[in-house]
Amino acid sequence: MVNQLPETEVLRKRLAVLKADVASLQVELAHLRTESAPLQAENARLQAENAELRRRLGLNSQNSHKPPSSDGYRRKRIQPALPKGKKPLGGQPGHKGKTLRVVLMEHEDAVLAFALVEGVPFTNNQAERDLRPAKVKQKVSGCFRTDHRAAVYVRLQAVISTCRKQERNVFVTLRNLFAHQPVSLRPGG
Repeated sequence: MVNQLPETEVLRKRLAVLKADVASLQVELAHLRTESAPLQAENARLQAENAELRRRLGLNSQNSHKPPSSDGYRRKRIQPALPKGKKPLGGQPGHKGKTLRVVLMEHEDAVLAFALVEGVPFTNNQAERDLRPAKVKQKVSGCFRTDHRAAVYVRLQAVISTCRKQERNVFVTLRNLFAHQPVSLRPGG
């Protein structure tokens, strides 16, 4: 019995320490619960916001009121290539096609002008040749500094082009123009 008394005393002391630990843990638990309530509310709000943002992220012009320009860059699906000889004829489905015959009939006068009017060339190559120097000038210099300079360039280019077509000496014609001598640019003049 003597041996049990000290052992009981040790157990009582140990029990007192454990009760004190339980009491401090209960206080700490109450404190953590009061701290966790606002955190749980914040967590619920953030989860709802996250769900809303994920929903918005999935929206595009196909499933919302957003315009197609807001979709951003998307790689288009590539249609598998058809084997040679299996390509469908014509335009896209639903498009009212116009054949070459219909277009030629609509613009018959313009297309056959070379045959109906004497002096009209078969192609428009000459018109494109007349535009070429202006396009080269634009490409090299970028632009004219003023509208007046552009108008002067166009007039001089017209004179040069006309002289070449009429097989006249360009230098003599320009020299006469700058010397304020009368110059006729009419054919045969």
